[in-house]
Amino acid sequence: MASAPTSKYNSHSLENESIKRGTFFILIDKEVIYICPFNGPIKGRVYITNYRLYLRSLETPIFAFLNEEKFNVDGWMVYNPVEEYRRQGLPNHHWRITFINKCYELCDTYPALLVVPYRASDDDLRRVATFRSRNRIPVLSWIHPENKTVIVRCSQPLVGMSGKRNKDDEKYLDVIRETNRQISKLTIYDARPNVNAVANKATGGGYESDDAYHNAELFFLDIHNIHVMRESLKKVKDIVYPNVEESHWLSSLESTHWLEHIKASIF
Repeated sequence: MASAPTSKYNSHSLENESIKRGTFFILIDKEVIYICPFNGPIKGRVYITNYRLYLRSLETPIFAFLNEEKFNVDGWMVYNPVEEYRRQGLPNHHWRITFINKCYELCDTYPALLVVPYRASDDDLRRVATFRSRNRIPVLSWIHPENKTVIVRCSQPLVGMSGKRNKDDEKYLDVIRETNRQISKLTIYDARPNVNAVANKATGGGYESDDAYHNAELFFLDIHNIHVMRESLKKVKDIVYPNVEESHWLSSLESTHWLEHIKASIF
């Protein structure tokens, strides 16, 4: 982003605008030229608030500022987690709804309402959270409407190089397995490549080992992290915009590894 000389602004008018918009501007009103990869250079004025940075173009109309469509519903009430859980037949005699995270104190990246095994108390959840990265404990994401098989999601265990164990975490996963009496072992799918999971031990992470989790089997899905995905997608964009080199199309596409990432993600 290229910056033009800062324009002189009226602090009173900016303050009034900030009050009107319900935000507090930390730094605003600076003319810039944004090099858009699709439309080319766009001259505009950048606004930096305590929430976000955004650009208002002086030349090109932007939908976010032009759209004035009104809605008769409160967007915050469109999704009701309790009603959604009830639609899935929850709670039931195996799973319960807990409000342990209602103030986001247990895990700040999880929703306020969580579905956990009925046999696990809130104190159990707190102990399990200490052994999971960013306190992301295993919680229910989906349940089959007929056979009640579930998909449970969580973060990596904090095993580390020393191979630490946590009896509460091991017991908790066994409780999850017992909610579905049709299976003898809990299947754990780790989305990472095996080499990444092993490397994460050096930073305190890791994966569920056979020695600690006797009634579980682990499979690595070999899906690379977001940085690798982003770089691959950037390469795809480069070969299709602004020009397509048709004579080397297949080899160029193969070099991006994008199709390999898509295959790993959906199969």
